[in-house]
Amino acid sequence: MYRLVITKRDSFVFSVVFNGEGKPVELYAEPEGTPSRLGNIYLGHVMNVVPNIEAAFIEIEGGCMCYCSLREKTSYLFGPHANQNRLCQGDYVLVQVQREGIKTKQPSVSGKLQFTGKYLVLLHDTRGVKISHKITKPEDVSRLKTLFSNCENENYGLIVRTNALQVSDFQLKAEEERLVSFYRTVCETGIHKQRGSLVYQSFPWYIDLLRDLPEQELSEVVTDDAEVFARLAEYTELFQPEDVKKLRLYTDETLSLGALYSLQKIKEEALSKTVWLKSGASIVIEPTETLTVIDVNTGKAINGKKTGDEMFYKINEEAARACMQQIRLRNLSGMILIDFINMEKEAYNERLLQLLRELATEDRVPVTVVDMTGLKLVELTRKKVKKPLHEIFS
Repeated sequence: MYRLVITKRDSFVFSVVFNGEGKPVELYAEPEGTPSRLGNIYLGHVMNVVPNIEAAFIEIEGGCMCYCSLREKTSYLFGPHANQNRLCQGDYVLVQVQREGIKTKQPSVSGKLQFTGKYLVLLHDTRGVKISHKITKPEDVSRLKTLFSNCENENYGLIVRTNALQVSDFQLKAEEERLVSFYRTVCETGIHKQRGSLVYQSFPWYIDLLRDLPEQELSEVVTDDAEVFARLAEYTELFQPEDVKKLRLYTDETLSLGALYSLQKIKEEALSKTVWLKSGASIVIEPTETLTVIDVNTGKAINGKKTGDEMFYKINEEAARACMQQIRLRNLSGMILIDFINMEKEAYNERLLQLLRELATEDRVPVTVVDMTGLKLVELTRKKVKKPLHEIFS
């Protein structure tokens, strides 16, 4: 079971997801007054097209320059005076922010617009219905494809999310109707907006968390901020009435919500370079410009003990669980290299890789455990979506 805790502290809005054991598994922070652009749709102005790198640079609200890959083929939704389906300098086009600016990289935008609901995702310029790969029963797949067969001839497609199995067909069709309404409004009115202007604003990140956490596994959403509570209540009453009863406004003045859940300690540990393990070993996390390196040290774990692959595997197993937890908690992304303690027997290395692949499935952000290199470094990648925690506070 998950508990979502939201509070404002030091000019930031913190969202913390706790698992059933009370341990923090996800931590996000957004500066107050400067909400994330992620998911927003703008009428962008094409400032430059660079054919040799297959990219365009598009300006959106506030003079923010964004990167748009031209390798993804889509039918762009152009503003007035454009008469072709390829981007040209000076064009106005509807684009959606797919990835925030990270380090020196600009935000990434795409003309393939998408609208995400709790059970469905609507995609512009896509045909048909795709079913989550986690829905495996043939009868479920057939029923869902039949239910949404109406979109086969439209200029949009649908992805049916895993938790669609938890609700009735009536609820699924109601969400489809809402997403189609958003999509058509954006298509019809967005192209007539002013240059660079915001056309569609995504929900705050804490509402995205509420939407994306599995309904059956979400036990409570608690906040001590009246404004946040009001937005949560408004959203759930409109779109997720089944979760209204899970909302709670914390009003105890003797102990703050941040103190109750040790927010300061969680933040400090999530920004710390070294994480100590129960065995006495440690992991050292070093984000760099191009990748993140994690080093596993035996520390006090082998003091006075007989060493060997069996002992080293136990330390590596504990470290693997800590590494995957910290990657998720800190929102690390891109290429990640983990230097585990060397083990001579290949069977132990295979066990370790298999464990990492199993742990990766617990992360809601796609993680791929690539392999172990010739230098015995484990290589994995994690999709870049939001800024990592260390960059937000750097």
